[in-house]
Amino acid sequence: MNARVRSAWILARREPIGSLGLMVLLFWSVIAIGAIGSAGGWLGVARYDRSTVFQELNPDFVYYRVSLALDGERSDLPRRELGELLGDPEVYGRLADAADAQDLIQDFIQPLISDEALIPHLTAGRRPWIEVVDGIFREAETGLIRDNNRPLTPAALEPPSWRHWFGTDRAGHDIYAAVADSAWQGWLIGFLAALIGVAGGLVVASVGMFTASTRAGPAARPVIKSLLDGLAALPPLLLLLLVLLGHEASTWTLALPLAAIALPLVWRELVEEDSSAAPNRSRLWSLRTLAPPLIRVFRDVMILALLFEATLSFLGFGQSPGGWGFLIAVGRGWIISAPWMTLISGLALTSLLLATYAFGSGLRNLLTPMGSNE
Repeated sequence: MNARVRSAWILARREPIGSLGLMVLLFWSVIAIGAIGSAGGWLGVARYDRSTVFQELNPDFVYYRVSLALDGERSDLPRRELGELLGDPEVYGRLADAADAQDLIQDFIQPLISDEALIPHLTAGRRPWIEVVDGIFREAETGLIRDNNRPLTPAALEPPSWRHWFGTDRAGHDIYAAVADSAWQGWLIGFLAALIGVAGGLVVASVGMFTASTRAGPAARPVIKSLLDGLAALPPLLLLLLVLLGHEASTWTLALPLAAIALPLVWRELVEEDSSAAPNRSRLWSLRTLAPPLIRVFRDVMILALLFEATLSFLGFGQSPGGWGFLIAVGRGWIISAPWMTLISGLALTSLLLATYAFGSGLRNLLTPMGSNE
């Protein structure tokens, strides 16, 4: 046991940055795996506290959304039509719908419609939300920017504290729980894309190398290279968007197109780099020679997959609920008043990218025979 610890210490001293990257990767791996399952997994974190976060629904949010829905409607709107209009989930936005707040909102708003107390409250309450202009409802605050950036609950936009380590978002959700839950999506997609891509690239490279000395070699190898060059010329983000046109975003629909990035990279590392020498069929069976280039490809593909998954999530095309890119996008509207919403998610993504590069480079250096370190 002491000998193993001594060997691990020697390796850590030889590649300290790679060792630090390994620790960060292990940390996010534990977080990602631990957040899987009902009630937030064994870590006990849940991205949306659906049963508790809306128990104290902020009425101002409902009144604000209602004022937007009534803007332009006639002031003598019948009670039945008013109930149907304000019963539409789209009135209260995607945030309320995604957080299962619609039932709570309807329980709050429909009794006011039935008692005919809603309109008097909106026009002459503590804070007028609408006004009547020529028989038409108009928003009282004409200069108000029409967006969804009104807090849903009194617990919204709390700064980091012992209760909420990473603070809360504008819906009162714990950002630590959201970051932990989102870690699984990017980590799994990146790992699967790199693993499948390297395995597929190894098969393609094997075909190219083993056919080099055969009669079909002179014809097969240029064809394979041309196909891989065409694949490399296709932007991965465009490929992902084309796939998502016909399929719903999921782990596999994102990981498989991203795995295609590895095919030309493996070919270049194993075939083209050795093209000046005579074909060597034993090269693919030499693990010591094979490992360093494959580790480098695995590292690069996983980094690219993490970036593209975050980009899709940022644009709103990723899985539901969104990953770290989605959290960064949501926090943009509060970058001044609540910078932790974007900053923490951005730092989490950055740490995973840097850790992947550091560990991959360190492992490659340790396994590179007579090679220079990166």
